[in-house]
Amino acid sequence: MRFQRVAAVDYHDLDPQALSAAVDKSPKTRIKRDLSPGEVACFLSHLRVWRMIAEGPAEMAWVFEDDISFCENARDTMLQIESGDRDWDILRLYSHKALALERIKPLNDRYSVALSRKIPMSTVAYAISRPAAEYLQQAMQQISIPVDSALKQWWVHGLCTKIVSPSVCAPRQDTATNSTLDGDRRSHKSRNPVDRFLSNLLYQTYLRRMRSLHAADFPRTRKFPW
Repeated sequence: MRFQRVAAVDYHDLDPQALSAAVDKSPKTRIKRDLSPGEVACFLSHLRVWRMIAEGPAEMAWVFEDDISFCENARDTMLQIESGDRDWDILRLYSHKALALERIKPLNDRYSVALSRKIPMSTVAYAISRPAAEYLQQAMQQISIPVDSALKQWWVHGLCTKIVSPSVCAPRQDTATNSTLDGDRRSHKSRNPVDRFLSNLLYQTYLRRMRSLHAADFPRTRKFPW
């Protein structure tokens, strides 16, 4: 399959003013902790890709971070998705854990596409429509949470996110491709484990509350026409 490699934003190349300008000083959503420089750069990298997709000719694009490996029949399944009923704005190809799925629609004898009110955290692999990419690159100019957390919050962006189950690909585990972002996150976290626990508890409680409050608005069909 043809692909284009896009260089990620390296936070070492961003001056403090650029990092500061990218962060929302008055976030409208609860945050678990302050963003690390690497998380800001990761978000800016996805914004760069969304802008490219929005300005390109294709109706949709696949987005893969560089530390993935593909599972069995991934290519054929992706081609089925491209040629099938694309009733979504974003389609996740990887989930780090089992999810409660709704409206399951088989793709083939191995994979299905479904909805889930709990969207996977990782942005390692997903498909996105051109209108959704255009919307996100305009709506998320100010960053307050990591990109994977922002995309989880369907009650904020209103995009229909579906999931391929089981995962079509997964992060590689070899040391040569380990994400530098994980180390950046660890170094930026509070050293106090009690503070980390309480902060995470409040954040997870907030997410559950938002999913419950906005249950009637859960996006089951795409926000934008193809």
